[in-house]
Amino acid sequence: MPFEKKGYPWFFFLRIARLALIVFLPTLFLMLFFYRSSYKEGLIDQMTIQIKENLETTKFTVENGKLDWMNWCKNLHPDESARYSLITRDGTILCDTEQKKINQNVNDKTEIEAAFDHGFDTAIRQSDFFKTQSVFAAIKINDNLALRKITPISSMRDNMGRFDRILFFRIVPFGIISYLLFLLFFYQATRPLGNILAKVEKYKEDIPFNQSIDFHYSKNEWAQVEAALNKADQRIIDQVNQVKSENDKIAAILESIYDDIIAIDTFETVLFYNSNFKKNFMREKNVGEILPKLWHTFSDEETLVAFRKVLKDGTTISLKSLNFLSSLRPERFFDLTVTPLKDADGKITGALGVLYDVTDFKLTEQMRVDFVANVSHEIRTPLTSIKGYTQIIQNNREKIPLELHAFLEKILSNTERMISLFSDLLNLSVIESKNAIRFEELSLTGLIETVSENIKTNYTNKSIKIENDLKLETIKGDQRLMEQVISNLVDNACKYSGENTSVKITSFKKNGFGYIVIADNGPGISKEHLQRIFERFYRVDSSREASRGTGLGLSIVKHIITKHGGKIWAESEDSKGTTFVIELPIV
Repeated sequence: MPFEKKGYPWFFFLRIARLALIVFLPTLFLMLFFYRSSYKEGLIDQMTIQIKENLETTKFTVENGKLDWMNWCKNLHPDESARYSLITRDGTILCDTEQKKINQNVNDKTEIEAAFDHGFDTAIRQSDFFKTQSVFAAIKINDNLALRKITPISSMRDNMGRFDRILFFRIVPFGIISYLLFLLFFYQATRPLGNILAKVEKYKEDIPFNQSIDFHYSKNEWAQVEAALNKADQRIIDQVNQVKSENDKIAAILESIYDDIIAIDTFETVLFYNSNFKKNFMREKNVGEILPKLWHTFSDEETLVAFRKVLKDGTTISLKSLNFLSSLRPERFFDLTVTPLKDADGKITGALGVLYDVTDFKLTEQMRVDFVANVSHEIRTPLTSIKGYTQIIQNNREKIPLELHAFLEKILSNTERMISLFSDLLNLSVIESKNAIRFEELSLTGLIETVSENIKTNYTNKSIKIENDLKLETIKGDQRLMEQVISNLVDNACKYSGENTSVKITSFKKNGFGYIVIADNGPGISKEHLQRIFERFYRVDSSREASRGTGLGLSIVKHIITKHGGKIWAESEDSKGTTFVIELPIV
């Protein structure tokens, strides 16, 4: 790889190279010294083992051959590589391959004494006979006699010479190559510093003039980097102050918002909240926490699940009319909207929760429901009385003039219509005020059978045929409300069809949704009316006095399906019947 002349911190590289050389050379010499010493000690240990095996073999041969030790020793010939001696416990030499030493005392009998105690022992010291370092080994023959063998260590010189040549011609070149490879790898590892120095050049213009001279003529690259970092540090401080100022502005805006606001990170740690949230939800023990957690603030499972789903999926979730029992004001109702917080790359970094106080709206809604219920009750009572009296008069219609019979029918018909109207108003008001639906598994077959029996009972003067093809046999929803939906749609089909009414109910599953389709053979609905039939009090044909309703039936159906999280629409053409399609999520 070619070396760069410019843009590379050569001053720093040379300092590291010198430091590495100062550390590398002593380390290499110490390693060689320890390797050589270890090898020498290994040779001595090997020699000691061989000497021990030799003496043990000699003792075994002499004793098993029942030879005399003195005769054995006298038959030995002088040898330049070893010297044998028979020595008594007191150190007297009885026999020696060196005849001059016979009957003399041993000067140093360390190994002799140890051999009598342990059976065998060795010592390494200078030999007067061989004039070099030697191994003195002694083995016990009996309680008063030991055999000693002296072997000069000089026999290892050839092995040590070969080892020294290996060290010099292999280890030393390997060490030099390792040092050069270190320099090469260090050069490659520090090449990115050249990019840093190139970026440092951009800061030269911003450095004050009294500092720029030292900066330009400094050989130490780190001094240049330090100067650049100091300038960058000042810029970061300025940016931090600017961000802090912006955060203060945002905090002021959040504090001025009437709604309760809380933000958390992906670990459900509370990042910030405004004073309204603190007043309504933060208890004193939580306010003092350094890193308060979301579950320390909310104990409501529905709320925690909403935040966690937003952190996982990144979708906005809204919850209506929540009553937080864990808040400081449990009598209040809130609508909660949780939205994800994302960084510039679109990665989810947290979630923002905004709580709208809807207590007043909730109370107003309850007042409306109570008002409709009371009014319906108060009006239905006199209407029921009028209907009862009218029926009494009708039962005695022969006592009234014939020309008044038509008015009597009008009174009874409109009274029943008024009672039905207020019942539908009350029903619609109750459905709208429902915050949650109690979901349970429902059998469509059972629902349709119940509705069919009731419908056929109500229209005894018509021929009604209700068929079903149910590929989706069960759904989840409120039993009473779903029965009301199917009953209303089938009743409309029978009410507005002719004498021979045919209704077909089918169900199936598609793309994660369940579908219920109710089709009839009635007169159909023109396109201009299809988009408005679900409006309150809207009727397609108000001239049909005999069969017209209150105009609230389909509005009630739409509200029920909406509460279940579904949709409903109608498909029809004039004189070709009407098809109502209900789409429900598969929970």
